[in-house]
Amino acid sequence: MLYDHYYFSRTVYPRLACLFISIFIFSGCVSNESDYISTDSTINVPEDELQGINIVAPTLGRDVDKSSTFDILNESGNNSTLLIWVSTQCRGCHLWTEMIRECFENGTIPQETNMVTVHRYPSFENFEDVNQTYGNISSQFYSPWPVITPQNDAVAWNADSQTPSNTTIISAFNTPSTPTLQILNSGGEIIWQSKTYNPNFEVIEKILVEIA
Repeated sequence: MLYDHYYFSRTVYPRLACLFISIFIFSGCVSNESDYISTDSTINVPEDELQGINIVAPTLGRDVDKSSTFDILNESGNNSTLLIWVSTQCRGCHLWTEMIRECFENGTIPQETNMVTVHRYPSFENFEDVNQTYGNISSQFYSPWPVITPQNDAVAWNADSQTPSNTTIISAFNTPSTPTLQILNSGGEIIWQSKTYNPNFEVIEKILVEIA
């Protein structure tokens, strides 16, 4: 009996909590955006120059960002990293951030999981907007993991040589819309992605399988 209680408290209960959160988020929130769903979309293979890709970019400068510049692969500990591509005015981005944070805090997503939020549209959303939306601890969409803010013309880094390439980050990372979730493995390969607009627990479960 004690074992059953421990098992449920460590596995089943957190997953149920995360599921209930996803239901709560969408109760009374129905719009045309909820029909915009594209899951596990096609991943384009990078050009020959970039068989492994990486992002080295400025952060919001908080303690959780670790430094003023973040190197995704260098900070990965040779593990895969979940990338969350966002904009400040994207409702789906807000909802995904909430759900992922709740799943992270209740243990559904393990604490040691690498997660990075990537700002997608620096041309028309400034640093202050990003910081207020995803970096401010009092924000509903606060992200307690690194948030990076690459410039629009910033280039991807070559994972093998650890040097800047001639390919923009946006092109190298399959021109992500927002929200887009991607898993980048330790070799700099995008091994999974989803462009599902509204969060659901099935996608969370796929992330847990792919990032393990």
